[in-house]
Amino acid sequence: MSALHRSKRFVIGLAALAGIVGASCYAAPEPKDAAPTGPGPAPLRRLSNTEYLNALHDTFPALAPVLPILPADALVAGFENAAEAQEPSDVRIARYEAIANLYAEGATQDTAAVVALTGCADITTAGTQSACASTFIDTMGARLFRRPVSAAEHDRFTLRFQAFQAAVDFEGAVRLTLSAMLQSPQFLYRPEAVPRDRANGAVVAVEAYAMASRLSFFLWESVPDQTLLDAAAKNELSTVAQIRDQATRMLADDRARRVFWSFHRQWLGLDRILGDEHGVRTPEVDPSWSTATQASVSKESQLFVENVLMGGGSFRDLLLSRRAFLDTEMARLYGVPLPTDAAPWSEVALPETERAGLLTRASFLAALSHRGATSPPIRGNSLQLRVLCKVPMSPPANADLSQPMAAPGSGPQTNRVLFETRTASSTCQTCHVNLNGFGFGFESYDAAAHFQRMDNGIAVDATGAIHGTDVNAKFDGAVDLSERLSKSTDVHQCATSQWVRYAFGRETTDAEAKLVTDLSKSFFTSGGDVRALLADIVTAPSFRLRRVEEN
Repeated sequence: MSALHRSKRFVIGLAALAGIVGASCYAAPEPKDAAPTGPGPAPLRRLSNTEYLNALHDTFPALAPVLPILPADALVAGFENAAEAQEPSDVRIARYEAIANLYAEGATQDTAAVVALTGCADITTAGTQSACASTFIDTMGARLFRRPVSAAEHDRFTLRFQAFQAAVDFEGAVRLTLSAMLQSPQFLYRPEAVPRDRANGAVVAVEAYAMASRLSFFLWESVPDQTLLDAAAKNELSTVAQIRDQATRMLADDRARRVFWSFHRQWLGLDRILGDEHGVRTPEVDPSWSTATQASVSKESQLFVENVLMGGGSFRDLLLSRRAFLDTEMARLYGVPLPTDAAPWSEVALPETERAGLLTRASFLAALSHRGATSPPIRGNSLQLRVLCKVPMSPPANADLSQPMAAPGSGPQTNRVLFETRTASSTCQTCHVNLNGFGFGFESYDAAAHFQRMDNGIAVDATGAIHGTDVNAKFDGAVDLSERLSKSTDVHQCATSQWVRYAFGRETTDAEAKLVTDLSKSFFTSGGDVRALLADIVTAPSFRLRRVEEN
């Protein structure tokens, strides 16, 4: 397996985050290689860690073994599913082997389990065992490879099965063959069949079973269900109407929660709070903060995103809704009471003057602070980068990046004043007019995301100014800022470009720029209908079609 993994070639190289270029302190994207018109490249994609674990869960829902930790997926533009960063490693391959063995052992723990797995009533005689092995290879292979097993694959796994049976016994052969299938590139990667009679560069429809996988791994972050596989078998995943119907069905399914959370978690960095370097608050900031608080902070955002979008909510709702799902930790942090008969996670409405959507929640705010104080430039930069797709330039080599402190004897000062003083020079203001302009709007939230009206005994000033967008204006506080950003076509353009990147597992090409523009216009016109956007993405030519490469 190792040789097969290492022989994989990637079609596209490392790409910078695509976005809209704003003020001069934001870098222009690297020029892209000239690309032909039509769909962009279709690189071979490995299952991300999330997709891999979901695939195992959905294929073996009754099993829940304790698994070794997989190496983290490398991030490109904040995302874990970028094809160009999915090269394997010895550690990953060893973990795949260990996990495959755990699932194979669990699925074949006794004779009854083997009978259930293979679907064979009689596994006691040589004749029935041979027929059962053949059926098992075809049926299990089709489940794991997400398409019918080819004749060559059938023969190869049959030879393996026979060797395993000769060395152990029939049940042992089922276990070892299942483990081998779970380690095969056909399961771990997403190869797509292309016509052999078409020249390199020809544009063709994505093969039916490959389309089923494209849909399922995008909209469910997991394997196709039987409905999708049946549609592929009948060649009913070829027209725009057929694909849209499947997308509509899938987005109404509870499994769609996965993509709603995974995308926003990665795009906005909402799980940064779980990292030790970001999440740990000092006792001076929040004496009650603990690892349990960190977990609750992330869970609160997950429940918010999932419930808003599964309930038919919009992108605007993600920025503005005061709905919250809180446990006792989050109720304490947000300073709101829970119902007397509260469940472990209860829905409440947050104070309208203090909180709105994701940009005012702790997962965004607490992870973008120093351990002892807030950092308006860090918060402002994250908003510019993630919500507006503006790529920052590096600060000058001599820039002082430490937390600013008041001079001895100067008297009490707010955090805002300290940063204003630090960044007052014209050189600093080239960038900080934007960074501070956004970042000061979050000064009503301390480093642990508590709402605060006073800072060091002085009233907080959370006014700011939006620059370099289509909604430039002064604003007062993060709720006002969120309201203005929710009306921005630039923000919808950014969100659209990142959804497209997430769906394709790569940066878009120059030829696909119009596609992103058209999708973003429809997204904005729809009022930020996320489900409609995803349905538009999967019916777009770059998702339905592919170019023949390396034929």
